[in-house]
Amino acid sequence: MARQRNKIQYCYEDYIKSISEHEKVEYQEKFGPLIDIISQADGDKAIMALAKTYDAENGTEMFAEAVHLTVYCIACSKFDCDC
Repeated sequence: MARQRNKIQYCYEDYIKSISEHEKVEYQEKFGPLIDIISQADGDKAIMALAKTYDAENGTEMFAEAVHLTVYCIACSKFDCDC
């Protein structure tokens, strides 16, 4: 059986630790539905599928943010990594 990847959840958790409390509140307000999807889904494929479905039903950008989290660099805590 193939192992499920959880990069999105891991990167979200790491990103949240690297920002201020104010930024954290803003992010959680803006992407609350994605955060709920991340906490409920089993692996990256499920997160992407659920986010895409959510966007189609609600006209949001949760899928784009899930993709954004896949390119987050844990080493330097940046999305546009230069390390």
